[in-house]
Amino acid sequence: MMLSHIRRLLPALPVRGALCAAFIAAGALAPAQAQSLDEALAQRVDAQMAQLLGKYPIPGASIAVAYKGEFVYQRGYGVAVVESNTPATPQTLYRIASIAKPVTAVAVLKLFEDELPQALERKVFGADGLLPDAAYPEFANPRDPRVLKITLRDLLQHTAGWGATDYDPQYDLVDIARTMNVKAPASARDVIAFMLKQRSLDVPPGTEFHYSNFGYNILGRIIEHKSGKPYEQAVQELVFKPAGVDDAIVGADKRVQRAASEAAYYDDPRWPAVPDQDGGGATGPESYFGFHLATMDAHGGWVASAADLVRFADAAQGTAKTALLKPQTVALMKRRNGAMPDNNNGLGWVVTRMDGVNILSHSGALTTGSYGYLQAREDGWSWAVLFNRLPIPYPPEKAMADLQAFQTAVQRGLMAAIVNKPDPAPAK
Repeated sequence: MMLSHIRRLLPALPVRGALCAAFIAAGALAPAQAQSLDEALAQRVDAQMAQLLGKYPIPGASIAVAYKGEFVYQRGYGVAVVESNTPATPQTLYRIASIAKPVTAVAVLKLFEDELPQALERKVFGADGLLPDAAYPEFANPRDPRVLKITLRDLLQHTAGWGATDYDPQYDLVDIARTMNVKAPASARDVIAFMLKQRSLDVPPGTEFHYSNFGYNILGRIIEHKSGKPYEQAVQELVFKPAGVDDAIVGADKRVQRAASEAAYYDDPRWPAVPDQDGGGATGPESYFGFHLATMDAHGGWVASAADLVRFADAAQGTAKTALLKPQTVALMKRRNGAMPDNNNGLGWVVTRMDGVNILSHSGALTTGSYGYLQAREDGWSWAVLFNRLPIPYPPEKAMADLQAFQTAVQRGLMAAIVNKPDPAPAK
């Protein structure tokens, strides 16, 4: 199915370009203002955002840029809520989609930090697994015995064996609930039980990279079992609050349920209505009917601001005053799988090296309602941008090329604006 193909592939597309400059740090922002001591930087970023919002039909966006843990620029553009003409500001919250994956990965590394690196090779399922049969009897005796070979590292690096087809169980919650004889929408735990009992792996564990939302669903349950707390609470305590992030939450499905200061999402009007994930038979825009964020929690359920994401990234790699992880854990997080040259994933992040600088990044989208991108560089620069529409056309057959073009415009264009330097060829 084309829609699930877009959902799976979009966050895995690699970042291109480089940042190679220094500019003056600015003070904190007033709630609805943009401030920067480097006016040239502000003008470049504003011009690029104006070009993006002029070319693509996106109502609103927010950006945050920092250097060595200090914000240098933040601003909102356009409107967060069209109907009330509510402006987007630096404090506007957005669904961050798959940028949730590095958040989940950092929580896992924090929980297992005293057991690393050996814990990465621990098996996930089985009597002695990280999700043991005694605690999760519905996971025991999987249909495909190869499941018992899946390790924690496999889940973090998308090599567990799922994802080689277009089927994504995280968006099939009504049918899964029907099969499992539970109330729709199926829960995260229901989805795991369904996949283990009803379907086989696509490829053997540890042999191929295939981007997998479902694998990060499993990581969320590992966080719950290891911490003894619900996923959202555990991640807030382990990651967000120590990083200085107070308002990130797992989002709600419907527009009327959205958080205070959260943007509204606007599907491209050419896209058809979809059935509600609650199984009730109603239809509506995919942004508010096609997702159940509680089931998507660990792979795509969070709502946060661009500044929240920058604070998280800086704390995760030790750039901020509060470091979430030990230096040796950060080094492990950035390490790619040497046996898979084409797998550019570390532990939760896309890892690239360009113009001599190591870069961590991740993007995320929910068709067609939101898009976000986060980048953190080893030289201290970090930035995030969030939009309340992903502007890809209908029919879906045209979507992949347009999606690539949009991502290039966001990632390359904004990086060039931030550093005021032409985009070099990626390093080998």
